[in-house]
Amino acid sequence: MYDEGKGVSQSYSESFKWVKKSAEQGYADAQATLAMKYEDGRGVPQSDTEAFRWIKKSADQGFSIAYVKLGTMYEEGKIVPQSYNEAFKWYKKVAEREYTESESAINADTAAATAAYLNLAAMYYKGNGVAQSFSEAFKWYKKAAELGHAYGQLSVGSMYLEGEGVPQSLSEAFKWFKKAADQDNSTAQHNLGSMYLKGEGVRQSNSEAFKWYKKAANQGSINSQYLVASMYSEGEGTPKSDSEATHWYRTAANQGMADAQNRLGNRYSEGKGAPQSYYEAFKWFKKAADQGNTYAQINLARMYEDGKGVDKDSKKAAEWYKKAADQGDSFAQGALGLRYEYGKGVPLSYEKAAEWYKKAADQGNDLARESLSTLHREGKIPNTHKPTTTRLPKKTINQSNGTNELNIGSRYLKGEGVPLSYEKAAEWYKKAADQGNASAQFNLGVMYHKGQGVSQNNTIAKSYFRRACDNGHQASCRNYKKL
Repeated sequence: MYDEGKGVSQSYSESFKWVKKSAEQGYADAQATLAMKYEDGRGVPQSDTEAFRWIKKSADQGFSIAYVKLGTMYEEGKIVPQSYNEAFKWYKKVAEREYTESESAINADTAAATAAYLNLAAMYYKGNGVAQSFSEAFKWYKKAAELGHAYGQLSVGSMYLEGEGVPQSLSEAFKWFKKAADQDNSTAQHNLGSMYLKGEGVRQSNSEAFKWYKKAANQGSINSQYLVASMYSEGEGTPKSDSEATHWYRTAANQGMADAQNRLGNRYSEGKGAPQSYYEAFKWFKKAADQGNTYAQINLARMYEDGKGVDKDSKKAAEWYKKAADQGDSFAQGALGLRYEYGKGVPLSYEKAAEWYKKAADQGNDLARESLSTLHREGKIPNTHKPTTTRLPKKTINQSNGTNELNIGSRYLKGEGVPLSYEKAAEWYKKAADQGNASAQFNLGVMYHKGQGVSQNNTIAKSYFRRACDNGHQASCRNYKKL
């Protein structure tokens, strides 16, 4: 009453006084409450020593909540020296208690049991204080799940999804995710969205995927916000809306997601769903680039190169290409090579140009390979910089080239460093698909199925899914069966 001010003036000190009287009379629940007051410093000076003393008294009387609290103290090691073994011992005491039907209906005991089940499961899963055992972890998560705890249900679903401690079952994973999602667990809602999107454990449905992603997004799930934005952008599972797409990219970007910040920069650059503004585009590219996002680093380099949203600065452009190139991006490596070849923003150096062209060419960048060959033909560099791939048989070279075309297609599909264009994406995916690249064949199948950049044609889509399936692409096998 005094804690909440119900019927009396709120007073933590008065509440402490009366709880202490009950605790001193031996009431276990009061002793546990008193311990928490000492731990939090509510109505009394904070004291870890007194908190531990009173929770131990309560636990010694068999009070379930005290068992869990004592276990937590040992696990965290904040009030007493950390001991996973002691934590495990106290959690196990609660978990193995036999509750009568009337006792189990008491909220306190049920809450204590659920907490103990979850904590035991986590210790078995991580191997803290006990030998790691996914099967034991699953057993205890299942107990918590069956008591209706959303996190327990989420964990059971995750273990079914991954086949950890239990045979993998997508249908069981879906079932348990649904239980948790119905309790507004945002992670479970996101997982349901992904299962609907992929058709795993449930019939594929973009509209259902969107519905569950949106629920999670509204609760602040950053990954869901990004996917909701993408689905609005492409009209997948929901009517296409540039304004909604931009809104959700911005929401995720404001939470610090680099991919969303880069996408938001693209939308400001193109004026999609927001007034066109190179200044805003630059701002968001910079945020993502500072987090190491290679696409944003390339976009930022382009803006410095063209003087859009910022003063033209060849040196800065080269610096940002270098950051992306150092992370292995073949496009940036080729662009940096070009700048060294012509001395744009960096000292002219054919040796360094060749060095970066070679790095890009070894990843299948055809333009870089041609530029490197030109340097050789013109006698500007010795033959020591020939790309590794030029020494391979023709068949191998062609196979490696598919990756480069795939990457270019993906850039056009996402508008990463180039204007978004489904038509050009499909064109480049076809180049890669014709070379046997399974991912490109899958992507092209999806584009024909949706009519993105090409005329909608399920017959052609099925053909590409079959080719990708033959190359071992499992998602393509599933799509082939559905069509």
